[in-house]
This record gives sequence, C-alpha cells and structure tokens, in this order.
Amino acid sequence: MRKFMSAAVLGLVLFVGLVTVPAFAQEVNRSILLKRDAKIGGQSLPKGEYDVKYVEGKDELVIAKGNREVLTATYKVAKLDKAAKVTAVIYSQEADGSFQLKRIEFQGKDSALTFENTVAKLISR
Repeated sequence: MRKFMSAAVLGLVLFVGLVTVPAFAQEVNRSILLKRDAKIGGQSLPKGEYDVKYVEGKDELVIAKGNREVLTATYKVAKLDKAAKVTAVIYSQEADGSFQLKRIEFQGKDSALTFENTVAKLISR
C-alpha cells in the first residue's frame, strides 16, 4: 500500500509539473521587417521579412524566413519606459559601414529584446 501511495504522489507531482510549466514558458512568435542588411552576433541577415520565435524566460531565439529557420541568437530583455507604439528594429552603424541589430521592440509591449554581446549561429539546411 505504501508503494502505491508513493507512486500516486509521484504521478500527481509529475502531472502538476507538466500542466503548470507551459503556462510559465510561453512561446512567442512575432514578425519583423529588416529594412536594410544587418548583422547579429557577427552573422549577416539580408533585408527582408522574418519571424522571430522565442520562449519567454529563455535567452535564445530563432529567426526564420518563411518556413526555414535561418539563425539562432542569444538575447536579453530590457524594460522600456512605456509600451512601444509600433514594432521597431533598432540598428547601430559600425565603423565599416555595416549595420548591427541592437534591439527589437514589439508593439504594445513594455520590454524589448536586446542583442549586446550576443552569440549567433547560422542554421544550415
């Protein structure tokens, strides 16, 4: 009887864990438009429309073009003074004339994704 109760308690704990974890780890999918060729973590992204996919609370995202994942990159979340009025991509121009992706703000959100000291990897397929 004791083994049965232990198994039942363990099963209940696992069930509660599986049900509650997805509530905290929301996957976010947003679209962005790069109006110019840009670099993120040393990797180049040609201008165009992309999907940004990440899980809140994690520090890595995926950038995809259409159905093809193009790049993974680390990011940090920065608090904004107020919610962004529009979705915006912020760049900085480097000494060589290239543009570095610095931050993405999403409309209606009071936080932004930042890419200072980010690590990015191209996804080969």
